[in-house]
Amino acid sequence: MLPQARPSVKTARREAFDLWQARAVPADAAAPADEPDATERRGPLFILLGPALALAAYALAGGGAQGTAAGLFVLAGTWWISEALHPAQTALVVIALAPVVGACSPKQAFASLGNPILFLFVGGFMIAEAMRLHGLGERLARTLAHRIDSELGAIVATSSAAFLMSMWISNAAATAIALPIVIAIGRARGAGFRAASVLAVAWAASMGGLCTPVGTPPNLIAVRALAERGVDLSFVGFFVVGTPIAVCMYVAMIVVLAVRFRISRAGASLGKDVSERGPWSRGEVAAAAAFGVAVVGWIVPGMLALLEVPGAAVVRARFPEEVVAILAAGLLFVWPVHAPGEPRRRALAWRDAARIDWGTVILFGAGILLGELANESGLSRRLGDGLMGIFGAGSVVVVVLIVVVAAVILSELASNTAAATLIVPIGLGLADATGTSPIMITMGAALGASFGFMMPISTAPNAMAYGTGQVSMRQMMQSGAVFDLIGIVVVTVGVVVLCG
Repeated sequence: MLPQARPSVKTARREAFDLWQARAVPADAAAPADEPDATERRGPLFILLGPALALAAYALAGGGAQGTAAGLFVLAGTWWISEALHPAQTALVVIALAPVVGACSPKQAFASLGNPILFLFVGGFMIAEAMRLHGLGERLARTLAHRIDSELGAIVATSSAAFLMSMWISNAAATAIALPIVIAIGRARGAGFRAASVLAVAWAASMGGLCTPVGTPPNLIAVRALAERGVDLSFVGFFVVGTPIAVCMYVAMIVVLAVRFRISRAGASLGKDVSERGPWSRGEVAAAAAFGVAVVGWIVPGMLALLEVPGAAVVRARFPEEVVAILAAGLLFVWPVHAPGEPRRRALAWRDAARIDWGTVILFGAGILLGELANESGLSRRLGDGLMGIFGAGSVVVVVLIVVVAAVILSELASNTAAATLIVPIGLGLADATGTSPIMITMGAALGASFGFMMPISTAPNAMAYGTGQVSMRQMMQSGAVFDLIGIVVVTVGVVVLCG
């Protein structure tokens, strides 16, 4: 046998880079062919339960357009909550069934997957992938870690990094970036500190997403639902409402975890437990530039409108959030990051961009369709009238409280996106029935749907924190129950005060 040729340095470097990329893919991005995911382990009972309940909802709603919309809502909700199918699979089935049952035309059904706001997700996910790929988010977390001087400082530093990152990238991505840092810091610490630190990162990532429309899918669901009613909630307008609520929740989180796990405020520097990163790489510079372009593009049009600058309307019309997101992501496709003498490489190759969470994009498209059907059929208004008949409408606070409580409870049972998809249209119907501000109700529903801190199944950050093995189910449920109750009060009061 002839000896094999020795690979060149460039080939070896390319192979090493590809291997590193493969290892960098999140654990849930791909699974072995012979290992079913969690939804595939469900029995047929959960799958059959959806159509059965959908038929019951159709009959209870009296048939017709409202009955059909109600049936689709219940089918989607049942499968999302029971996880009979993957959420994206459920979304595709519901979209395809809508024209079959006469709820809408095929054009309207599949147009929901081409809605412009979906590309805000796509662009944001691509920027987040570049940040993860080149280690920009990890640099932020490590930089904060090196300024730690106590256990409480460690929790504040790492969780604030997750909070800030999740304002612009997905909650799951922010958690994935920060968790390895807190795990490294906690190796030589007590069990209480380790449990508190992983919970802090997961919960801070969920709260940071409350600040901006792109922070988490429920926010975009709210913005889209308001836009369909002719109410324009700008990026800056959302930020002004969401950020104070998120900051109050963050402070409450630190207090809850510090008391529950008896976190010390004193101690030697913990920064030595985490090694520093070297100089900025070309990829980090490119990711930071694209991120900066996106943030500026999302903020400036709203600021110009607030300041009543001439031409602000034109800028806002030509540079909506989804266009800015795609342009910023497009910058990554052309930005070279290879060093002299190395193979040509851009900041984001298509194989990297294709790793984004397309399932969430599809799920959001189904949410848009269900919201349209609920509004067009009058189902959302009918449900709102029904809720008012049960609970009454003593005041605006009571109305908002009803929506927030319903959203928080549902977010414990289903994904945040699914919770918002189901609650926002109902909330808007409640707003119509009571004459309450649609912005106030929709913000309450969206922010409440981003909660769910009690169980691993409630949010992706929760599942990631529980998966570290550093926090028990009992610890998460006890602390999360307290935090959910605080959140209901903070969101209700915050929305009423800031949107009133």
